[in-house]
Amino acid sequence: MSKNIKHIKTYILTFALVLLTFSANAQEVRVIDNKGTIQTVNNNTVTTSTTAPTLPVENDVWFDTTNNQIKIYDTVDGWKLITSTLATQNIYTADGTLTSNRILNGNTNNLVFNNINYLQLLSTLGTQISSTGGTMQISSGTSSQISAGTTMQLSAPNNIMLQSPTEFNNTLLDINDSAGTSGQILTSTGTGVEWANNQQNTVTKTSNSSTSTPATFSFPVGYTPIENDFFIYELTSGEHSTIYIYNDGAWEQIAPTKASRIFYPPSIAIDASTTGSGRTINLYTQYTAQFNSPAIGSTSAPATIPTYNADELYYYVTDYDTSILTINSIDDNGLMTYSVDNVPTNDNTIINVVFVVK
Repeated sequence: MSKNIKHIKTYILTFALVLLTFSANAQEVRVIDNKGTIQTVNNNTVTTSTTAPTLPVENDVWFDTTNNQIKIYDTVDGWKLITSTLATQNIYTADGTLTSNRILNGNTNNLVFNNINYLQLLSTLGTQISSTGGTMQISSGTSSQISAGTTMQLSAPNNIMLQSPTEFNNTLLDINDSAGTSGQILTSTGTGVEWANNQQNTVTKTSNSSTSTPATFSFPVGYTPIENDFFIYELTSGEHSTIYIYNDGAWEQIAPTKASRIFYPPSIAIDASTTGSGRTINLYTQYTAQFNSPAIGSTSAPATIPTYNADELYYYVTDYDTSILTINSIDDNGLMTYSVDNVPTNDNTIINVVFVVK
């Protein structure tokens, strides 16, 4: 009997040793249940603290009290967020940090931010706002400011329109990246604008000159004529003043100032085949009828000759045959009233007419 008890004690001791024997892999423990089956039991830890546990193993759990988050440990990725203990904690109630790239695909839906008190986009590399269709609008109820640390470029396939008064508070560069110099103006190059000297044309005049040759006149010291400058020679009494224009590096005469206002209309024939009084002829319409419909012109000439308006002219008859006609008056529009006193041999007579530009 004592021998059997001795065997039973040996068996119990062996079973206890086997029961306590295990193979640890992380915190997994292999044990033998009461049926003699080997089972794996996990013995992970749950830590509550503001800092991550040291020497964590697979599937350890950490309750991060700094931001009320629950995380589980993965030997590959480290601590991974499970959830937040705050039921209402999300993008609208808590700050956070992206752990990788994120893309929001609207899938043809709209995204609207309404009643935002202050909207700020901060980027360390670049910010892009674009639209492939429709209109992109950035507006403010008070003032808007767009700034760049180095260079800003505005481009469009058509026009960029500034629809309000525009103020430039700093340097304005032309197509050559030049700010120009004081007093210069922007001029068109056809494909852009560039700074150029402000060449204002001048009109110079000399009185009682004895010669009308520009080359003999000494211009004021420091004056150099530029394209389209004018020079007036007011000659001695009884002679016409002469106007010159500076063209292609030389002075060219335009015309005397008085003579340029006077011109002769086409010849006007008066029908004097019968006598009578109170007859009229419009000198202005006689002039425009022939100027507007010339019989022939040179190859490249316009179809009509430029004319003045009726109220831009003074009308004169410098000579006529007083034995045939009596001219009573000419009104301000060129309407002449006359009488035919005698019939000439060829039934008509000629009058000499002069127009003067007012």
